[in-house]
Amino acid sequence: MKHHIANRAAIALLCAATVIITGCGPDGTEAGAKSTAPATRTRHPFDAMTPEQIDNQARKAVKGTTSMRLTGKASSDGRQVEVDLAMDVHGSCNGTVGNVLNTMRIIKKGSLVYVKAEEDFWRTTFSRGMTPEQTEEMVALFTGRWIKPPRTLSQALGRICDGLDALLEELSPVSGGNTTREADATVGGRPAAVLAERTTTETTTVYIAKDGKPYLLRATVAGGNEPVDLTFSDHNKPVDTALPPPDRILDPTTLR
Repeated sequence: MKHHIANRAAIALLCAATVIITGCGPDGTEAGAKSTAPATRTRHPFDAMTPEQIDNQARKAVKGTTSMRLTGKASSDGRQVEVDLAMDVHGSCNGTVGNVLNTMRIIKKGSLVYVKAEEDFWRTTFSRGMTPEQTEEMVALFTGRWIKPPRTLSQALGRICDGLDALLEELSPVSGGNTTREADATVGGRPAAVLAERTTTETTTVYIAKDGKPYLLRATVAGGNEPVDLTFSDHNKPVDTALPPPDRILDPTTLR
């Protein structure tokens, strides 16, 4: 019974991880970004730059970022993913990932990984292959607790939080020589320069902060099969890696 429970817990967590890892991207509508095109405006250093030069300024700022918070929705291969995750270049993270049905909270500090899911998630998971009585017993046991996944699964889940540098490189402005500057906008109340790059099937749009450092504030991909809409905030803000209290942690490998 010990291994049976541990395996089902691993499958439950892996299902959530699969949704997260394979997901990447929502439409490029202007949710969270408003056009700001007044008749007169104070000149900004960006006004004297080409789109490629603005792009380079953003790249430099991105490379110096040690942490940030990602918020948004995405869809890939017919799966929609929602993310609200603070992460840093050391692999630490804190937040939620998943979809409408399966949302998972995750905290990672160093090699330690803990996850937490709601009652409906556990009921859906354990109802596969268990009697109603067994399912409810497991739901009661797992709900409200932080789960310490087995080592292999911890490593797999931990990869969600690793590689911020690579993620930033992938999502940073991409200049292929055909980038255009669009009308300025605001993201989270912050003025932003807007750059767009178009192909025959997709339009990639990035919003770059005009006040302070030129951080990436938002990125969208509209069209194609993997649309994206992510907002970036809390640049260089330390990630809260406070671990759950021991009495709220459940290690499925200890169950009998």
